[in-house]
Amino acid sequence: MAFPKKIKYFIIRKAAKLLISGIVKTCKLKIVGYENVEKLREQEVPIIYAYWHRHIFVTIYRFMNTGARPLISLSEDGEIVAQIASEFGMNPVRGSSSRGGAKAFIKLLNSIKEEKSEVLITADGPKGPAREIKDGVIRLAQKSGSVVVPIAWHAGKVKIFEKTWDRFKIPLPFGVITYAYGKPITIPATGSKEDEETLKQRLKDAIDTLERELGEK
Repeated sequence: MAFPKKIKYFIIRKAAKLLISGIVKTCKLKIVGYENVEKLREQEVPIIYAYWHRHIFVTIYRFMNTGARPLISLSEDGEIVAQIASEFGMNPVRGSSSRGGAKAFIKLLNSIKEEKSEVLITADGPKGPAREIKDGVIRLAQKSGSVVVPIAWHAGKVKIFEKTWDRFKIPLPFGVITYAYGKPITIPATGSKEDEETLKQRLKDAIDTLERELGEK
């Protein structure tokens, strides 16, 4: 990485941490459904958290200093998100279905099996289409023996960027943010292509339902 780029990313990651932390800390953060995660951790069941791309902002804050492994694309935008995730004490894995996917898949699989890492995946990928489940999250769960926990958040006061592909959102200061963990979804180790499509639809429905329960429109 060229020296000027190092400076650029240093500034971005520090500024982003100030922005994200600064906004979220002004808000009341309510956690819903965390008992679902606690039970899995007690039983030492590996977890993959699945969420829509538009929920990145508060998710980065929520998983601060956990060492969780978010899957982040190899694009320029992905590099920025990876820098920010690292600043928040996470350990990104780089790759996507269109680039570097096989290496990233193996790295995540080894992280789950050997390091007992918890993994974060934007279920609709880095570029969409929005709210369509990519294959990776289901296949990783099958190979690793992980359960998939849907996650979502909503705020009473929120800014939605309507022109972005995912309608990215950030909470506005001094509001209430509700962060929700859904019921774990068990993924069978084997199955047909039709079974995989059924599981993808089940996961999509679970994330969408979680959003609706939070008041998402």
